Amino acid sequence: MIDWQELSLDQVLQQTRSYLTERLIPFWAERIYEPQYGGFQTNYNRHGERTPSDVKTLLCQARSLFTIAFVRRQGLIWANAEEQLAGGLAFLLDHCRDLEQGGFYWIVDQRGNAVDDSKVLYGQSFVIYALAELALLTGEQQPADEAVRLFDLMQARCRDDLHGGYVEHFGRDWRPRRARGDQPLHKSLDVHMHLMEAFTTLYELTGAPQHRTALDEVAELLWTRMVEPTTGAGISMFRTDWTPIANVELETVWGSDRFAGDKSPEITSYGHNIELAWLYLHALDILGRERQAQSCRAVRTMRHTLEHGVDWGHGGLWVEGQRSGGPTERNKEFWQQAEALVGFLDAYLLTGEAAFLSAFRNVHTFVFGKMINWPIGEWFPLLDEAGNVLWDYAGHEWKICYHTVRSMVLTVSKLEKALAPGRRKGRDLTTTPGSGS
Repeated sequence: MIDWQELSLDQVLQQTRSYLTERLIPFWAERIYEPQYGGFQTNYNRHGERTPSDVKTLLCQARSLFTIAFVRRQGLIWANAEEQLAGGLAFLLDHCRDLEQGGFYWIVDQRGNAVDDSKVLYGQSFVIYALAELALLTGEQQPADEAVRLFDLMQARCRDDLHGGYVEHFGRDWRPRRARGDQPLHKSLDVHMHLMEAFTTLYELTGAPQHRTALDEVAELLWTRMVEPTTGAGISMFRTDWTPIANVELETVWGSDRFAGDKSPEITSYGHNIELAWLYLHALDILGRERQAQSCRAVRTMRHTLEHGVDWGHGGLWVEGQRSGGPTERNKEFWQQAEALVGFLDAYLLTGEAAFLSAFRNVHTFVFGKMINWPIGEWFPLLDEAGNVLWDYAGHEWKICYHTVRSMVLTVSKLEKALAPGRRKGRDLTTTPGSGS
């Protein structure tokens, strides 16, 4: 067995690239497309075998479409990508789109009949993200037009002109509703972060001033309302007037997320924090702004994740903890590890601090030693603190290739930057997990 902790950074790059192109991408390229009804099939057990399901979620349909387009736009091979992209787009527009009320249904069945016709802003944002990425890849007008049309609808229906930001949950007719009957209307860092992600790619596609303005507004809102300025830790949820509240447990929990342990307003998500930081840096790139000039926000949040979220004993990133204290949920979920790899590399590239490279090496060693289900190539969704498997499926209605594939693609590209001849000089690239800055 490979001792990942002892590899040089050059070897880490080589092994990560090999894993991505020879194991991870092929796993999904061979399984993800649903030829019988169209769209994407996301339910697979730990052996890579399809498991029964009669639903297709908007989240996974959009994320799958995005991931294939993203891989291809990075110049990587995805077998049968053209057929899968065309079929995925057709299913999204023909079956998930609400032609009467606008927007996209939250859940449909395998054939494309609406099961949950509510409009969830989280899902709408990923549709924009996917359509814009696809249009950037192909140059086709249809996905570009649909992305712009959905953006306009969201601006008309979801913007909170009184308090700022966006309302997140709606019925089919776009009337706001509570995510749970016993909870208030709320706003979340998670959804607004993914709006920033979607608006970044949309602006990259169009260059339109209204898309730039929306991107600027949501980015500023995240840092001025949703991140505690002294610690850099994210505040997860709010009432519509920006009063922090305890995490609202949603009736439909997405993305393999769950709310465990303490739900107080003091709880922060280490995965969301590091993801927010690197997505913001990418937004700055697309906006044409220098990372260094705007880096203080992102670095503060990255440093909070480094100091509070990394498990230096067992490896990996804990799920969540107190904003000014230690972890309260010590399990290791797949998507937090994926985002930490990208975020800690970005932090190292931005600051040159060896501690961030140490954190990257820590999480990478944990992922490649514990989290990857090597017989099939995809990641386990949830491990305990020591790395024992708690959930073992490869994919389901809310877990798909988006986090894992995107993370590996960006890890490879950022390692290449870190190892470029001009960056090697004066940098310690042999840092081992646990060493300081």
